[in-house]
Amino acid sequence: MTTHRVSKNFLKVLVSPEDPDVDIIAVHGLNPTNTEFHAEATWTVEDKLWLRDFLPPQLPSARVLLFGYNANVAFETSIAGVREQAINLLNRIASKREEAEERPIVFVAHSLGGIVVKRALVEAKLDDSYKSIREATYGIAFFGTPHQGGNFAKLGDIAASIIRGVLRNPSSTFMEALKKDSLFSDTLVGDFRHQLEDYHVLSFFETLPMGRLGLIVDQKSATLGLAGLRERQIPMDADHTGVCKFRSADGDDYEQVSFNLVRLVKSAVKATAERARIASLSVPSSRPLSEAASVDTVTKSLLSHLPYAVDAPFNTYSRQHDPTCLPDTRVDLLREIYTWADGKDGRFIYWLNGLAGTGKSTIARTVARKYFENGQLGASFFFSRGGGDVGHASKFFTTIAVQLARKSQSLQRYIGDAVRKNADIATQSLGDQWRQVVLRPLSKLSGDSYPSSYILVIDALDECDNDDDIQTILKLLAEAQTFQTIRLRVLLTSRPEIPIRHGFYQIPEAEHQSFVLHHISPSIIDHDITVFLKYNLGLIGQKKPSLSASWPGEGTVKQLVQIASGLFIWAATACRFIQEAERVFLIRKRLAAILQIGSSIVGEQPEKYLNEIYTTVLRHSIPAKCSEEEKEEFLSMLRDILGSIVTLLSPLSIHSLSRLLNFQSGEVDDCLEDLHAILDISRDHTRLLRLHHPSFRDFLLKKDRCNDSNFWVDEKPANETLAARCIQLMSTSLKEDICGVTIPGTLVADIKRSRVEQCLPLEVQYACLHWVEHLRRSDAQLRDNDYVHQFLQNHLLHWLEALGWMQKISEGILEIISLESIVSVVNCLSLYGTDLGRGYGTTLQTLEGHSDSVKAVTFSPDGKQLASGSHDMTVRIWDAATGATLQTLEGHSGWVNAVAFSPTTVRIWDAATGATLQTLEGHSDPVTAVAFSPDGKQLASGSYDMTVRIWDAATGATLQTLEGHSGPAYAVAFSPDGKQLASGSYDMTVRIWDGYGSNAADSRGPFGPVNAVAFSPTYGSGTATGATLQTSRAIIRSSAVAFSPTVSSWRPVLTYSTDLGRGYGTTLQTSRPSLWSRRRLLADGKQLASGSYDKTVRIWDAATGATLQTSRPLIGQRRRLLARR
Repeated sequence: MTTHRVSKNFLKVLVSPEDPDVDIIAVHGLNPTNTEFHAEATWTVEDKLWLRDFLPPQLPSARVLLFGYNANVAFETSIAGVREQAINLLNRIASKREEAEERPIVFVAHSLGGIVVKRALVEAKLDDSYKSIREATYGIAFFGTPHQGGNFAKLGDIAASIIRGVLRNPSSTFMEALKKDSLFSDTLVGDFRHQLEDYHVLSFFETLPMGRLGLIVDQKSATLGLAGLRERQIPMDADHTGVCKFRSADGDDYEQVSFNLVRLVKSAVKATAERARIASLSVPSSRPLSEAASVDTVTKSLLSHLPYAVDAPFNTYSRQHDPTCLPDTRVDLLREIYTWADGKDGRFIYWLNGLAGTGKSTIARTVARKYFENGQLGASFFFSRGGGDVGHASKFFTTIAVQLARKSQSLQRYIGDAVRKNADIATQSLGDQWRQVVLRPLSKLSGDSYPSSYILVIDALDECDNDDDIQTILKLLAEAQTFQTIRLRVLLTSRPEIPIRHGFYQIPEAEHQSFVLHHISPSIIDHDITVFLKYNLGLIGQKKPSLSASWPGEGTVKQLVQIASGLFIWAATACRFIQEAERVFLIRKRLAAILQIGSSIVGEQPEKYLNEIYTTVLRHSIPAKCSEEEKEEFLSMLRDILGSIVTLLSPLSIHSLSRLLNFQSGEVDDCLEDLHAILDISRDHTRLLRLHHPSFRDFLLKKDRCNDSNFWVDEKPANETLAARCIQLMSTSLKEDICGVTIPGTLVADIKRSRVEQCLPLEVQYACLHWVEHLRRSDAQLRDNDYVHQFLQNHLLHWLEALGWMQKISEGILEIISLESIVSVVNCLSLYGTDLGRGYGTTLQTLEGHSDSVKAVTFSPDGKQLASGSHDMTVRIWDAATGATLQTLEGHSGWVNAVAFSPTTVRIWDAATGATLQTLEGHSDPVTAVAFSPDGKQLASGSYDMTVRIWDAATGATLQTLEGHSGPAYAVAFSPDGKQLASGSYDMTVRIWDGYGSNAADSRGPFGPVNAVAFSPTYGSGTATGATLQTSRAIIRSSAVAFSPTVSSWRPVLTYSTDLGRGYGTTLQTSRPSLWSRRRLLADGKQLASGSYDKTVRIWDAATGATLQTSRPLIGQRRRLLARR
């Protein structure tokens, strides 16, 4: 390589695709030997310049440019020289982009080259001639650039270390300038900090020392400390000069760089395209772009991705015929509800509860209609068990948010912003969904511009299929009390079931109002039912002129009111039963049959009258003119159909139900022809078939209510029948490449939903989603080579492929886990041996959600949940089975370096709601490790402040502060008996604290910082010998270890001990997670979890060291696999 006294100044193109969509501009730092090719050498190892040789295949449309300048002269003259080169850079960029000023820019800068980039962007802000460059800049990738002082040095001293490391004889003026921090004046730092929110930043920092100079630019100095997704901080296994050089495209460090840089560049291209699309819209000049284009297009696009339960609103198409209260009925009650809704007292929840059939839903629809028409209805959600999306709570808050977003452009924008910042909000916990897309957007509204209050109407909460979700919803709704500028009033109806009663016990009486429908005066209820009967029977009389004008007469109406016994559903069913008779003599016959109910069960409870009318309707559906054999055949078919309808987990149409049950076309319709009184049957056989009222399901499934054996449905055999029919349908429908995708690598998201629905009709999708649950509910005994085993042998991969096209892989995982739980090893040795959950790849779950490095993970004691701490300053609680986010715990103002579950009921966070139970303050530097004592009463924490603290977990009080380490305390662990505490430190020692008050043993390790400590399960007070229980050689890449707690399978993981008698002198398994990681064992000791700076969570097999799960976000690749298998 030729050496020159002066380096050339240039901006040359390294990679130039035919039609580039982004510019990547690389800027080097100091030139140690003042050579001509230093710009290239900065990024090169063994003739491999990764920007030219490795990156283009991943970014084929990116133009890559290399900036060269005399860095030594620039930095020797300090500020003036840097400014000159910054303007030099801007001028050269401008000349290269004259024909494409809109093309996005991503800078890549090493060391002090990052200072040049920052100065250039500051100059571009000050000089409008460079405005296009500043606006086109989307992000910057800094490699070892010092932005601020580090843990042990000022910014100028850090820069001086860089100079000494790369320049042999730095001038005295240069060093003096650095010591005064003139190069990094407050002006530059301040000017650039004002622009931080304009850019997305990648901060790569070194973790290896540079010879005797040590670590030159540590993490604190090399990162800007931006919140949220604006900055990603990535550690590199390299020193200062090697942090941006890579020998191979397959190396771990390059993999991290390329993954993050490619994502940044693609985001830049996407953002630019979106801006161009918005700019191309025709926006009236009187409206600002943010209100017209952004709200009307971009935000609506974001909101369209929120899961939405179509059948939830009170006025959805499927509910258009559901009645509201008739005039002159429910007068006093409605007046009370309206007074409450319009009032200003603290009772923001109105609980209307009553027995089945007392008219709760009709009242809810009436209230919703009134406030919908005056603009104050914020949203409505009508639950219905077995109704698909309205039978559970997973889409509850997102559906509420979508409806609220339609109320105003401001709400639309606020909710859209929340979705933009939390792309995975739909998979997060109910608490996170509530706060992110409902509570916070509403709290930003000004009461002057919007209605003083919004009404939420939630009907039949007891129909939600999960009692825990019901209580969580009530607990979260109580937070609406915190609004200042706008009031949220919640009308909630339900039966008085235990979970709901318990939920309201937790809400102060001053914050909610209750009304019990079945406690209303009988005379008032009878009056309202009288009005209802006269109105509906009058409509029947109008259609049949041959009936007298006074039909059915006051006496008959009075009899019917008495039989109704306060149940509106009885009256409604009676009217529908009479109405569906087409001839007058049948009308009179059916009315007589209903009146007969009153004479046969006088004085019984209201439920008995409801049972009788259901029985009457069913008996009248049996064909009159048929033989006994035909009658039995009809009843058998009717039981099959009705049993399926009431046990379905989501509704189907007559057409889909016919296919699922394998009935001939028209057979289902014929059987249900005379059951319109209890079923909502549309003439359009593709419309969903629904019950008029959930009480019919209760009646049909309970033998003590349905006394006629011709109609009673035994729930377990009904579920087994459905499971068998589901498997039969899948066996004849599923096949490889069912959607006919001929192009390998096609993503699920790229296939139109209409095509998926055509290839996988509704009934097939139902079968794929629910067959295992029906099997589980049936209590069927599975055996080898039975129909279930044969289906799995022949169609398992076809089923998984179908779930992939349906975007229901998480549900499929739950199905597999559920199936494993019901397979008997005795009866199903072959099936059990297939190891369903793990036999088709090593990845069980991909846990995505953190926006930065995962620093710590731990399993809950029962193994059902997993907690992770991250540099994004949050803790996430995951469902270990499905990978779904259960909670996002916010509150830390710095990196979360350690997490732990309490072994008892004491929690620092409430895992149901995400509320902070205790905030433990006292350390003067970041906390690096935490551990609960075995009884859960105490918590130990280690910190960069070189101390270990013992806390009272219940009160948060500091019990003791243990001092003695001369470096950060990286690890803490209690002994099994709780009497001793071990701590490991950067000072290369392990200390065992006896009774926490004195240092019982102090052992110095021979290899380096101690990142983890763990007691053996049988450790007792007599073992405080000072032996090194963990060495950094064994865990050079690990920050935590743990022993399996199962007595029968105690084994150390990555431990070393001088106590060879215990058998822990050798490493049993060495798993190698990427970079520095934190590990915890699952409660049964069979699996180990690790969190890493590489932004992955990995699950390891503790016995073999094999990776079971890796969270690296390879969504597209996984989808392609599922789509093609």
